[in-house]
Amino acid sequence: MKNTENVERAADIVRDALNLMRKHSVPMHPVNYAVWHAYASGENLDLRNAIDRYMLQHLHLDDAVTEALYRRHVIGSSADPALLQRMSERMSSALGQAAESAARAGDQTAAYGSSLSRFQDGLAGQALPGLEEILATTRQMQAAIQALQRQLGDSRQEIGQLRDELERVRQENLTDTLTGLPNRRAFEQRLAACMTLAASAGMNSHAPCLLMLDIDHFKRVNDSYGHGTGDQVLCTVAAALQAGTPDNALAARIGGEEFVMLLPAMQLQSARLVAEQLRQKVATLRTPARSKTGAELQVQVTISIGLTSLQRGETGRQFIERADQALYQSKHGGRDRITVRMG
Repeated sequence: MKNTENVERAADIVRDALNLMRKHSVPMHPVNYAVWHAYASGENLDLRNAIDRYMLQHLHLDDAVTEALYRRHVIGSSADPALLQRMSERMSSALGQAAESAARAGDQTAAYGSSLSRFQDGLAGQALPGLEEILATTRQMQAAIQALQRQLGDSRQEIGQLRDELERVRQENLTDTLTGLPNRRAFEQRLAACMTLAASAGMNSHAPCLLMLDIDHFKRVNDSYGHGTGDQVLCTVAAALQAGTPDNALAARIGGEEFVMLLPAMQLQSARLVAEQLRQKVATLRTPARSKTGAELQVQVTISIGLTSLQRGETGRQFIERADQALYQSKHGGRDRITVRMG
């Protein structure tokens, strides 16, 4: 029954953490849950004392305070976004394992309860000394096992719901809400992984290429037709970008009207062709809009692109900056064009 006891303990901690978060109106996301799970477990005394002291002086722990506690008492002050992401993934995996353990323990408990029922049925009608006491004890054990099984079932459901919620939040944290493209955080994580792979491959494969894209005169669109039309233009360009992204590549919106496309292990000439096809495609697109007088019209935009290839020994920041410099040259060279910069 040790497995059952472990599951019960884990389920109690999960339940206590959820109840504490509900009590204090704490938003459900991985960092908040990690802090309150550690608090509920009672194993991190420094964290528990810090929260207790804070709660004596304030009514609510906001996200900024919670993240500070998380960095100081849960994972240390050196945490970076990639580490936070790995922590979230490990937490989700652990919750999945806990749910499976709860299911197995529930099955084992049910099987034991069935055995007791058969034992009780086999004793029925026999005149044996102490039989009534045995039957009474058996019924009590059956009742306790049924209660434990229900508790394990509830815990499994709660754990499963929390795991699903963590995964939902994780995906939201990596997605641009307007266009549906990956966001800057997703791009930075993919870039780090891509550079690590490129470093291990050495000269045996082509270096990654990076496109930096910007919608030309986007402020003019917002000023002339409103931000609603501007948002539609962003979504139109994002859809074209997504459709024109090769397999194993990543297109992302990194802010405002700026997008990137990361092309792992691709020849510069091939990346130039991808960029040109995208530039031509966007120039053919039209977005419905209304003028300030109410007239219906079609908005056309173009994009400027900067393209570069990763150089040996450089950092991700240097890689991005060179692509951004190439984009700057395209913007100031007349827009609706591609600039390749290698140095």
